[in-house]
Amino acid sequence: MAQAVSALVEEGTWAWLEVGRSSLFAAPLPKGVVASAFANRQLYLVLANYGTSPTDVQTTAQYRPIHEPSAAPAQRWTLPPRSLRVLQRSA
Repeated sequence: MAQAVSALVEEGTWAWLEVGRSSLFAAPLPKGVVASAFANRQLYLVLANYGTSPTDVQTTAQYRPIHEPSAAPAQRWTLPPRSLRVLQRSA
């Protein structure tokens, strides 16, 4: 049986679009990478790589991909070119 995924956006959600320098990341975001944060019952981080090369992003907290709730929490994310990854902060 599939696990339910929490809503990224629901009533009362706070959203920060195009997050730049932030304590969410261990280093500045690579060129071509854009991040957004959504906070409601959980904290979500959306990473988008608009570039044509793969790149890595390191977060300061541990997250899981929202579509892989059983995945091990991680802080390093490889983003393929032209990709989007939605992460949920681990408890």
